[in-house]
Amino acid sequence: MMKVAIIGASSLTGNKLIEILAKHPKADVAFAFSKNYAGQNVSSLYPENESDITYVSFDEDKIAQCDVIFSCLPHGKSMLILPTLTSPEKLIIDLGADFRIPADVFKKWYDEEHKAKKQTPATYGLSEIFAGEIKESKFIANPGCYPTTVLLALAPLLKQNIELKNIGVYSLSGRSGAGRDNAKQYATEGENVFSYKDPYNHQHIGEMEYVGSMIGAGPLKLYYFSPHVVTNIYQGMHTTLTASCELESAQSLLSIYESFYSEQPFVSVKKVSGQKLNLNSVVNKNDCLIGLDYDKVTKRLYIISIIDNLVKGASGQAIQNMNLALGFEQTLGLKED
Repeated sequence: MMKVAIIGASSLTGNKLIEILAKHPKADVAFAFSKNYAGQNVSSLYPENESDITYVSFDEDKIAQCDVIFSCLPHGKSMLILPTLTSPEKLIIDLGADFRIPADVFKKWYDEEHKAKKQTPATYGLSEIFAGEIKESKFIANPGCYPTTVLLALAPLLKQNIELKNIGVYSLSGRSGAGRDNAKQYATEGENVFSYKDPYNHQHIGEMEYVGSMIGAGPLKLYYFSPHVVTNIYQGMHTTLTASCELESAQSLLSIYESFYSEQPFVSVKKVSGQKLNLNSVVNKNDCLIGLDYDKVTKRLYIISIIDNLVKGASGQAIQNMNLALGFEQTLGLKED
């Protein structure tokens, strides 16, 4: 049994890790570190989680006892801690933003210097695309939730070097995407939808463009990225992408995606026309549902990408990456038999 430590365990993603790992047959949470809630039981903060785990203060001696370390700290925090914990014997998976992109790209999009005393290269943990690299890695940067929807939606076309122009991205997220405290506040606002951040300078654009360029043979450029929060939905993420490109037909587009994801247990592909692509179908699952359409006259591509932001967009994908890195079946603890 792998012993697991979670740093920042009182966060929403930390809680979701505890919840999912409780059902994992080969990994057990040994320590749940929390600065503000040490001594309290997980269920006192999250009543829906029946775990008997008690939060403890961060302790490197406890870290030394563990095989796997998940970090759920806010951006800017993991970079101060994780480089000192890297070891050939330990698997580290960071759910924050600090190691997803190089230091110079981080500075551009987050408008701050990367503070890691040593630049430890991390493997980008988009499980379906970089599984080979993940299997060889001991330090994995888990993707952001919005980038997960966008990159899984575009990867089959990027891999075929199909030129995409004027890529527009419009995303809706449940309130949990804003973090624990904001989610509580937004819950009091009733039914509401609001946009936030500059659609041309959102920090996730840097991650999407950088990794998208890694997947394809050339640079990826987004026309805009416009995220929104839906206050009366707790979890779930619905992203719509449009772009101009040259394709034979909607059916040829579908064939590209079905072939690309045919052996991926967590990705399903459907035609948008005549289908209801339901957000609830992926909630509390590590799944990505992709819907496709293409208009031959206007040469416009239309893609819908739907995930649970706390699962496939965070903790579930982190466990999928753990499974890959440790040589387990990637579905272990994530799909019921």
